[in-house]
Amino acid sequence: RSGKRKAPYFVDHVRSELEALVGTAQLYKGGLSIYTTLSWRLQQEAEAAVEEGLDALATRMVARGQQDLTPQGALVALDVVSGGIRAMVGGRHYGGSSFNRAVAAQRQPGSAFKPLVFAYALEHGFAQSDILLDAPVAYAQGKGGEEWRPENFGRGYQGEMSLRYALAESANIPAVRLMEAVGPASVVSFAHRMGITAQLHADLALALGASEVNLLELTAAYAVFPNRGEAVTPHAILEIQDSRGAPLSRAHPQRRVVMSRAGAAIMTDMLQAVVQEGTGRPAAHLGSKVGGKTGTTSDYRDALFLGFSPGIAAGVWVGADDFSSLGRGETGSRAALPIWAEFMQAHLEAAPLAYFDRPVDVVKRHIDPF
Repeated sequence: RSGKRKAPYFVDHVRSELEALVGTAQLYKGGLSIYTTLSWRLQQEAEAAVEEGLDALATRMVARGQQDLTPQGALVALDVVSGGIRAMVGGRHYGGSSFNRAVAAQRQPGSAFKPLVFAYALEHGFAQSDILLDAPVAYAQGKGGEEWRPENFGRGYQGEMSLRYALAESANIPAVRLMEAVGPASVVSFAHRMGITAQLHADLALALGASEVNLLELTAAYAVFPNRGEAVTPHAILEIQDSRGAPLSRAHPQRRVVMSRAGAAIMTDMLQAVVQEGTGRPAAHLGSKVGGKTGTTSDYRDALFLGFSPGIAAGVWVGADDFSSLGRGETGSRAALPIWAEFMQAHLEAAPLAYFDRPVDVVKRHIDPF
């Protein structure tokens, strides 16, 4: 899958971290022992899942007459608690392109950005049972009198719905209304605290993922939810030793509490609902051990699925390097989620039994899902 080199995209990422930690002179002088966060078992599973998913997509594209377009993909998996990178795939074939799409590519996340909007709302007085309106709305843009009229994926409207249902079904208009209620600038600040370093545009379209981000940072933001509201900087290196075995550097990832423990638990529950009740249903066979969110951008240029188990957060992106359309119907649920589900199933089969956190002050109650 990746030629003779093992985990080549990850190795390149390690090299960039090493240059920052010890400098190029010491790095290439030799004699260093590098201990990394990679799980070779999970890396192999990630490579297999990406290859299988992209092969299936390419077959569908050929059937639609898109023979000249080669789909690309990326997958990154993080240890929820430590922030260590457990697997990284940056493209279809390293020999064909060494560009690491898991780290270096800046792409629109589509609806995969919505959980950050909903999480901020939960932290500022909203409940997942609160009601949002799914009905036509228009917003003035600029001085020319132009209007922006957001639309749902299915172009229809369902009226009133709960925050939980709106996120599960990825309804666009309720998400935009929620963004209007909490304020785009506040969500931008919150996203940056969650670990997003990209420049985000503080406008209502951000609710629909209109600003570009990279997959590694967005996956790290999702890891906050199962990690009790704590953000941890992703890293690939555990320890660096010199030629005599003396430690030169050890991992001390930055940690910061960015959400309340209760808010993180409720957000985790809402993202479990996406898988069990909403657009993530193709992964429902994984049960209550996972939560996540689909993402699809305009004209099917990008397909994403990001999610987590109690121990691992993983993100998958599928698209074309030249931003061409993958083809009608190639949503996050169809093009990216199968890759994610195959990888997560392999992880869960060998993972120790674990449960999502639920603090004592968070009580589970059945509500009308709508």
